[in-house]
Amino acid sequence: MIKALLKYRVLACAVCLIVCASSCGGDSPADEPNQPVDPVTPVTPTTDQAMTPDEQKNYLEQVALEFMELTPSSDFMRISDLGCFIRDTYGDRYDWDEVGDWARGLWETSRSSLGSYSQETSRWGYNYVFYDYTALLLASNFTGHFTARNGYWQRTDASDLQFLFNDQAGAQCVVKLTTSGSIKKVHAFNLDEYKEYRGGTEYYDRVQCTVGVPENIEVTLTQGGNLVVKTTVKVDLNSLSGEEFDISRSAFNVSSTTELNNGYRFALSQAVYKANNQVSLTLVMSKGSRTLATMAFSSDLSGIPACNASAFASEDFDIDNYNTDAANANAPFVKLDILGKVQIQGRVTDARKLADNLELADENSTNEYAFKDAIAHTNEQTDLNLFYNGTATKQATIKLEPFVEDYWNGRTYWDAEPVIVFFDGSSYSTVEAFFNETSFKRTIDTFKRLSNSYAALIDEHINW
Repeated sequence: MIKALLKYRVLACAVCLIVCASSCGGDSPADEPNQPVDPVTPVTPTTDQAMTPDEQKNYLEQVALEFMELTPSSDFMRISDLGCFIRDTYGDRYDWDEVGDWARGLWETSRSSLGSYSQETSRWGYNYVFYDYTALLLASNFTGHFTARNGYWQRTDASDLQFLFNDQAGAQCVVKLTTSGSIKKVHAFNLDEYKEYRGGTEYYDRVQCTVGVPENIEVTLTQGGNLVVKTTVKVDLNSLSGEEFDISRSAFNVSSTTELNNGYRFALSQAVYKANNQVSLTLVMSKGSRTLATMAFSSDLSGIPACNASAFASEDFDIDNYNTDAANANAPFVKLDILGKVQIQGRVTDARKLADNLELADENSTNEYAFKDAIAHTNEQTDLNLFYNGTATKQATIKLEPFVEDYWNGRTYWDAEPVIVFFDGSSYSTVEAFFNETSFKRTIDTFKRLSNSYAALIDEHINW
């Protein structure tokens, strides 16, 4: 059921956003803290461990206020000022002809003809001819130093790729791309280039584009010799056989880190995909030595059909052409940790059964018994809980609850909404009821101010 599925996702997002828009305070459970990315086996609290709904409201509000205090928009003002100066000064108004000519030259030299062609006729009777080419795109071929001078970019030969220009105060800035390590060739996409129309037929060059993926990629921006942004990416495609990434057989492992000069750091740790085995990733946001948020996701995979990743880039790609009947994410798990103080953890027993039950509920929105039965089975497939201070003690559980949405034309229409259930059996029928503007007035007001300050920062520097 699409609507209920969206509501269930909105539920998780709403709790996360309130917490994120959300130091301590409240009673801490007695069990030992877990690592932010580790799944925990939920433990029902004893009477002295259980926090009341009011205690949880107060605790969440304190965490929310602390999170917002740690992430003011002013932290990004200098970076935003520099970025907008670069865009306004060296963007569309600047002469990029030499860069374009250089890139086109590299593209032409990377292509080679296969000496073959194919013909196609559309259902409407249009004729097409495609001449076959291959192109190998290697980062190591994209080299040179481009210096901004008098309104245009001037290129000089070099062993790496750099763009050099001055900021608003005249300090030199450098954007630099470097790669290292082994290269894996991956067929990424096919590109059709229109050539001409002749004799009732359209002619194209069809280029099979293969990308040489380096093991290590680093992009930096310096200002006056000082680092502003640094992004490093490590790619492991060593299990790839040949140049086609078949999602039913291949695997990859990617990790990346982006560091800013304001102390923020965003780390993607071990984004792993193993065909018909597992997918997992961990994202960490930190500021200085303080971890602000951690998100972890993992799932077992099965029944993934044979399909090359390059097919996804095709305009003709249609998932219905592949047999996905057996495809499933088994026991998917997600966990969000805020400041080490609030954790939301969820697990689904069987993603396909969950989707089937939600769809069944949607199809029976006017049948009370069938709708409630589908929602009951949906809740049986999910286990979403709220924890504090990294402990295994679950302080609240989140479920879907059926309710009458509307009466129309003699029929009763049912829908479902999230319910927060506490240890004492009490519940709030909606996330909005728990996080209401009365109880969370200070948090909501602070969040509005924070949102407005970020919006003002964007509006001031970006012309949409």
